[in-house]
Amino acid sequence: MRFRAVRPSEIASVDALIVPVFEDGAAPEGLSRGLRATVERLHKEVGGRKLYTTSTHVGGERGVPARLVVVSAGDAGEWNVERARNVAAAGTKALWRSSARSVAVVVAGGALSIERVAAATVEGVVYATWRPEVHRSSAADRKLPPIGTVLLVTKDKADLRGAVRRGEAVGTAVNMARRLANEPANKMTPTILADEARALAKERGLKVEVLEREQCRKLGMNSYLSVAQGSHQPPKFVVLRYEGRGGRGYDIAFVGKGITFDSGGISIKPAEGMFHMKADMTGAASVIAAIGAVAQLGIEANVLAVAPCTENLPGGGATKPGDVFTSMSGRTVEVINTDAEGRLVLIDGVTYAQRQGARRVVDVATLTGAIQVALGDHFTGLFGRPDAFVAEVRDAGALAGDRMWPMPLTDDYREEIRSDIADITNSAGRGGGAIKGAAFIDAVVEDGTEWAHLDIAGTYWSDKDRPQSPKGPQGPAVRTLIELAARAAAR
Repeated sequence: MRFRAVRPSEIASVDALIVPVFEDGAAPEGLSRGLRATVERLHKEVGGRKLYTTSTHVGGERGVPARLVVVSAGDAGEWNVERARNVAAAGTKALWRSSARSVAVVVAGGALSIERVAAATVEGVVYATWRPEVHRSSAADRKLPPIGTVLLVTKDKADLRGAVRRGEAVGTAVNMARRLANEPANKMTPTILADEARALAKERGLKVEVLEREQCRKLGMNSYLSVAQGSHQPPKFVVLRYEGRGGRGYDIAFVGKGITFDSGGISIKPAEGMFHMKADMTGAASVIAAIGAVAQLGIEANVLAVAPCTENLPGGGATKPGDVFTSMSGRTVEVINTDAEGRLVLIDGVTYAQRQGARRVVDVATLTGAIQVALGDHFTGLFGRPDAFVAEVRDAGALAGDRMWPMPLTDDYREEIRSDIADITNSAGRGGGAIKGAAFIDAVVEDGTEWAHLDIAGTYWSDKDRPQSPKGPQGPAVRTLIELAARAAAR
């Protein structure tokens, strides 16, 4: 899609015009008298219900759009960046089955800067052009929206090129994470995910390295490799490097759990819902997509992305409950439950990032069902230390559009994961399960490292349509990681 900013008088004969209208029902200034009247009439039909849409054909003559889509934007006093994303996405989704190729979207700034709202609007449009039906046999069922040109309509024609660039990069990255997580396990093996990383690296000018099993063994990654023992698919430890400022070291590292299918191993999961475990690599998808956007935006920071990828399957060689392994950090691990495998790959990923010189590390993982019990489907669990860094990550998420809730992580929980026969155990009872999972990763975080753990097990997937996405993979944390990289550049 091509985006550019125009004044209301420059709408010309677009195929569709998307107009957000607040509760007072007043049409945006700058539109023609006839369009304003139609907008206000349509808004009465939705009765001010937030994010409801209604549309009508209004002409198609010169200077008049063929279709008008009105989106109820709610209370003007509550207008924020997330609402702007949702409004743009809702309006675009209303055109899904239309033949619209050129679309204009009125950018409602309100009390916010027009640049922030424009970037969010672009994101919303991009999000609404992603669909999950890629493997349907009917071409009509997997047809992408035909939208090619999007005009951002502003009262004063501002220079929005930077906002457009950011919105496109962020939106494309989130959609990439969704696409990767949407693929079934037979079409998204560790090898295929590594190939996706290589292709992105070539496109974005990143350095890429994929460590094979023997290389990982020589580095001491026995915790990570223990998860791979039952699968015929070889593990792939993916490393992407972006050197935006040059020089030595990394300003921040992203580590993503890359379990391309999780059966639970010997501690096998129930059959119901197991198909969702094709997306247990969402953390890896998020960090790969995010570093691609960081490079696309030219952010002046050095960023490292690490994605330890493997399947977790039962088999003759699979890890057995009670087995003990030595992690890359030197910590010994007793595996009580082979279905608590995400933390086993993450500790070697976090250690690798620290060995590469990263002193700010954020890991992203579909780690525990317990976090969904605690927070439901709308908030990501946030853990880490020190408190100031946790607060910064939460603030970055709020600004970027990822809602997070800080969780406790104290010595009480660190004590509970102590093993009777090794240093730490990967399972220590159901109570506080999400916190104990975080405490396990914390065991390898070195003094002087600022670390945050994002448990996305409640937010990685939705079983119903949402304003910015259809049901299915949601692409969480991508926006937060990009924002954290931008903040690192500004430090």
